[in-house]
Amino acid sequence: MNDPGADGADIVLQQARAWARRLAVGRPTAADAEALRRWCAQSATHAQMWRRASAEWREMGEVLQTVRQRIPAAQVARPVSPSRRWFVGAAVATAAGVVGMVNPPLGLWPSWSEMGADYRTAVGEQLSVALNAHIQLLLNTQTSLSVRRADPLRVELIAGEAEIRNDGQAPLEIQAGSGRIQLAAGCVEIRHLDNEETRVLCTEGQAELYHADGILTLEASESASYGTGHTSAAVRNTGAAPSDWRQGYIVFNDTPLVDAVAEINRYRSGRVILMNDRLARQRISGRFAINDTDQAIDLIRQLYAVHVRRVANVVMLG
Repeated sequence: MNDPGADGADIVLQQARAWARRLAVGRPTAADAEALRRWCAQSATHAQMWRRASAEWREMGEVLQTVRQRIPAAQVARPVSPSRRWFVGAAVATAAGVVGMVNPPLGLWPSWSEMGADYRTAVGEQLSVALNAHIQLLLNTQTSLSVRRADPLRVELIAGEAEIRNDGQAPLEIQAGSGRIQLAAGCVEIRHLDNEETRVLCTEGQAELYHADGILTLEASESASYGTGHTSAAVRNTGAAPSDWRQGYIVFNDTPLVDAVAEINRYRSGRVILMNDRLARQRISGRFAINDTDQAIDLIRQLYAVHVRRVANVVMLG
């Protein structure tokens, strides 16, 4: 891996911005995602500049999406000057492209940040990584993570779920969403998904959670959750057994089907789709093997007399 150094960083940044522009306004394919992955893997600077460029375009996409929502279609269609017509059209098109890249439909390609990850797992895949002799990672399904080899070493959980273990011989910082965790010695499990609060469970040792609200110390068997602008108090868990995913299971306890199906889709290739709101409000309990999620689909069918329709690897429940 050849790092271009400070002198070449500006060139790499321009290349990263070109990648971002190409993917945002074009029609990205799986081949594009793989080509970008190879480009990012050339050096730590390439990966860093991709994250910077993608963040720039993500922020622009949020602004342009607001423009798109606030300018009625009829207003855009009225005659305007050529320069204004180009700006409005480009803004709407770019917003759609950027939003599509931030939230790729049906997971057809990795999202912005995931493309710059150092480690990434596919649907249903788990990955064990030894960063060095002292720090071990276990990534659950659909998890992406980047590593900054500085002092202290820093890990960013971009998306997904991971167990991170430090034997105490080297300091470690972990970034997940709006929080930062210092793990001097011990083990934490972190779940950071787009539509959920970030959850941290300390299973061994001690961890310190830094957030805009302040600092929260987690002892073994304590957990906390946080989102934008808030954190929960530390909660003591009875028994610090490993999370269900580490044992190869998904567990639901009176879980709404809409949430259960979202979790199933993290482990299953293709998609499970609920076809009506009534079914989405029903609930399910059970323990299902990660490698056989059709067990859960069968239980839903039996409990609620659901019609199951399969098209390739897409399952529609209604």
